[in-house]
Amino acid sequence: MLFNTFLGLKLKRILTQLTIFIAVIAIFFLIIQTKNDKKDNKIANPEIIYEKNEFNDKLVKKRVKQSAPSLLIKVKSGDTLEKILKKAGFKNEEIFKVINETKKIFDPKNLIIGNEITIKYQNKGKSIEKSINSIFIPLEFNKNFYLEKINENFVAKFQSEKTQKRLIKKNGFITDSLYLSGLRSGINKKAINEMIAIFSFSVDFQRDIWRNDKFEILYEEEFIKYDKSNKNLGKILYANIDLQSLGSLKLYRFESESGKVEYFDENGKSAKKLLMKTPIDGARLSSGFGMRKHPILGYNVQHRGVDFAAPKGTPIYAAGDGVIEKKGWNGAYGKYIRIRHANNFKTAYAHLSKFNKTPGGRVKQGSIIGYVGSTGRSTGPHLHYEILKNGKRINPQKLKLPSGRKLKNGELERFIEEKNLIHRKIDDLGLY
Repeated sequence: MLFNTFLGLKLKRILTQLTIFIAVIAIFFLIIQTKNDKKDNKIANPEIIYEKNEFNDKLVKKRVKQSAPSLLIKVKSGDTLEKILKKAGFKNEEIFKVINETKKIFDPKNLIIGNEITIKYQNKGKSIEKSINSIFIPLEFNKNFYLEKINENFVAKFQSEKTQKRLIKKNGFITDSLYLSGLRSGINKKAINEMIAIFSFSVDFQRDIWRNDKFEILYEEEFIKYDKSNKNLGKILYANIDLQSLGSLKLYRFESESGKVEYFDENGKSAKKLLMKTPIDGARLSSGFGMRKHPILGYNVQHRGVDFAAPKGTPIYAAGDGVIEKKGWNGAYGKYIRIRHANNFKTAYAHLSKFNKTPGGRVKQGSIIGYVGSTGRSTGPHLHYEILKNGKRINPQKLKLPSGRKLKNGELERFIEEKNLIHRKIDDLGLY
């Protein structure tokens, strides 16, 4: 009867609301408890997360290799892979296995000075003994050597990255030297050196180059796919120097049927001669051949070569193909190189700051053999250059050498087609 009264109905409503509130609270706590039970079940069964299978074994091994400590070693003169590994403290037995596997595809003595070798290793237990995991050796701009330990055996292979090629056309004016003006125009440094080399038979870079002379070049550039910052010089197809002293000199790349590559002028005449006119670019002739007052001795002596004044470190080129017969310190000459060429010719280069590496002692015409310096009896950085014929020193400025070969018949026809194709490429390209 109480609930039929006014107060009873109000009390009944309050009790109903309280019951609903308690039921909601109970359901909320039940849900939370259920989630906690699931978490507890997961923690109680860790084998579900780390269930052992073949995939996880490989993943763990890969992660171990990636996180392994590593050595970064810069290759120095005289280094071999064996010497580097011994110096790093690896066991002779392991080094022997590494060298044997490496020799299958790569000579471990042919390391490039200045390159950095990466060696990943692991420490065995608590001892200081190290075991090699992998070795990475950069070779070419898109090719590397890689050795890896797989199931306790070493496996060596080459890694290559895909490359793409593009044509580059550049031109500009010479304001000081062809080398420096080319660099300012954005030309690949190797391309400038090759351009200087192919014109060195026809152009005296000390006397024939004047301010505001023009140059133009067309060459290939190879780069890693999706990474244009990593570039390598390809073929130089065409080069032109428009000189106020000699006129326009155009040279075109041509490969003969025998596979020999040479540069020819517009009429199919080879640019190559036995010796280059000047073995250096952008230098000033500071002293000629003949009698002169010696700047240090103070009295007149016979100057048996020519001197080219140039900044320290300027590249010096081999004047012709040949064999280095003397390389080292040579008294008043300082650091000195003498090259033996064909037809009883020799060339000598003195006062160098340093030598360039020349494997086997054989050099190609136009290759860099050293750099300008001031070693020996010298008042400043310059190149002292000599040409010897049958053992007798002669004046390089008066030397007359026979012209290069002239293309004929079918070769000349192929050259003209190649030359026309190069001109079409030049016309189709804008300036990069």
